[in-house]
Amino acid sequence: MSETTAPNPYAAPVSNLQDAPSGQVPTIAEALSRRYDFSIGDLISESWQRVNGTKGIIFGGFIIFYVVMLIATTVLGFVFGALGIISETSVTSMMIGQFLISILGSALTYPLLAGVNLVGIRRAADQPISFNDVFKGLGLFVPLLITALLMNVLVYVGLMLLIIPGLYLSIAYVLAVPLVIERGLSPWQALETSRKAITQHWFKIFGLFIVLGLIIIVSAIPLGIGLIWTLPLAIISMGALYRTIFGVLPPAN
Repeated sequence: MSETTAPNPYAAPVSNLQDAPSGQVPTIAEALSRRYDFSIGDLISESWQRVNGTKGIIFGGFIIFYVVMLIATTVLGFVFGALGIISETSVTSMMIGQFLISILGSALTYPLLAGVNLVGIRRAADQPISFNDVFKGLGLFVPLLITALLMNVLVYVGLMLLIIPGLYLSIAYVLAVPLVIERGLSPWQALETSRKAITQHWFKIFGLFIVLGLIIIVSAIPLGIGLIWTLPLAIISMGALYRTIFGVLPPAN
């Protein structure tokens, strides 16, 4: 009669992902349980090699994003003024109105930003990309809008609570929007999944964004011409970070 050995309750947990076939995309649970890591220099270097062929798509996407944001904030300003929410005679009213316009205006344009992020994710995974990908977020307008609203409100509240909680959340939630558009998670699932994943290496990811921010600032000095290369670099770097943590699903046929 054969005997079975009882599992050792004190043994270190083993992720199923490590035994998965090569190229298999992990589930969200597997991605959160495995111990990912990356080098800031290697990730940026890898992303730089993928900039060619994406500049027009990503930079064009950013132009559309900012134009729509300008239109949205302008329209919201007129609407709030007509409703009496913003009053030029009340400083408090103007501050509250501008706060609401900032949150709503950015939230309304996040579906376009999500499309730009999707381009970076697919490029980082060496998948085909096209300018149409910029508009893929419009099909998920409601969940992306809710995600952006929740994220903006929580970050603003965190900033008012001695700044540090808001700084933590602003980095921890950076992959929430990509998780909605690439994995189809609900707004709260995406926020929590992003937070749990990034918290594993929060300081390193914070460092990544500092480096990318400095690169963008320096590149903008000569009349902003360098942004044609550095904005795609930043988006592809975010896509490479996303791919490193969660993997990337193959594009739907």
